[in-house]
Amino acid sequence: MSKLPSDLQNQFRSHFELSREVVYLNAAYMGPLPLRAAKAGIAAIEKRSHQCWQTASTDFFDPSEDLRAEVAKLWSARADNIALVPSVSYGVETAAKNIQFSEGDEILIPAEDFPSNVYPWMEVAKKTGAKLITVPRPENYNWAQAMIEAMSERTKLVSAPVCDWSDGTYFDLAQIVKACRARRAALIVDVSQSFGAVPFDVTKIDPDFVVSVGYKWQLGPYGLAYLYVANRWLNGTPLENNWITRAGSEDFSRLVEYKDAYQQGARRFDGGERTQFHLTPMALGALQLLSEVSVPQIHSHVQTLTETLHSGLRDLRFEIAPREASCGHMIGARHERLANMATLAARLKTKNVFVSARGSALRISPHLYNDAEDVARFLTVLEGELRGWVGER
Repeated sequence: MSKLPSDLQNQFRSHFELSREVVYLNAAYMGPLPLRAAKAGIAAIEKRSHQCWQTASTDFFDPSEDLRAEVAKLWSARADNIALVPSVSYGVETAAKNIQFSEGDEILIPAEDFPSNVYPWMEVAKKTGAKLITVPRPENYNWAQAMIEAMSERTKLVSAPVCDWSDGTYFDLAQIVKACRARRAALIVDVSQSFGAVPFDVTKIDPDFVVSVGYKWQLGPYGLAYLYVANRWLNGTPLENNWITRAGSEDFSRLVEYKDAYQQGARRFDGGERTQFHLTPMALGALQLLSEVSVPQIHSHVQTLTETLHSGLRDLRFEIAPREASCGHMIGARHERLANMATLAARLKTKNVFVSARGSALRISPHLYNDAEDVARFLTVLEGELRGWVGER
């Protein structure tokens, strides 16, 4: 059962329009919008539809600053180090534009990483002659050891997440960044599959760049993402030139007084039209909810659910990474007799049970709105499917 008081658990679930007929264990795919986020988006659309003349010049700036500050708080960072971007790939491309690569430099990425963390480095390697090195998935689940052993004196950049996006296995970033610093290599971290469910403190890691989507564990809308830029890169070159990132852009009457100077800190890296009048209030409401409940408390709650999932899945003869090798908030379950997890996930969907298939794993990712009842129903439905399917083979 959950470690959270029942009133807090119920209170959190009440922030979502989730039917008991549906078991949604798929936060790693897309998080449901909290009611407050949906209402904020609807209000913004209605304002644009019926009262667009009430949109003030400050509306281009103030909500974005509130969102920037909320992201910074959740990452233990400063707002001046946060840029608002449209996607993870935009953030990765920003990093790629500012790190100077030469022929023979090495870029390390983990095997089977999400494409947004791969394609930009493939292009860098093609253009500069740098070498893209893919680190195989370690059989002992020790990603940090595997990444460090693959480094050399030519390593220029390491790309690593907090956890593997398919099964939640853990990357010890403290060890990885120490090895990076010894080689003067940069570190870019993707927290898309942990931000909102696993505590993250940039001051303890000191990465060069951090990227994240906003629509998974973050519970926000699709189309807004976040980029952390370390102080040592704040004078870098943005990916694009747009008006809102330039100094003095708050004064619309003087926009044609073109400036070389940028807004303070990481704001120079913001994407064009970053204000996103309907998305920004949605994202802000979602992150404020996470702050109110607190990410450490969310992590504790989700871990109690995955403990039950671990036990139940092992009883059904699934192979799962040991708990000490996992971040604890999601599970990638593999089965020797199930070659196609996509088919199994599709069959579960017909029973209103939602998980994902990623590679050879069935990915189960509960969030705070889930409880013991969801887990019990998932395991019951899964056992029934296995009995009818595996038993046929």
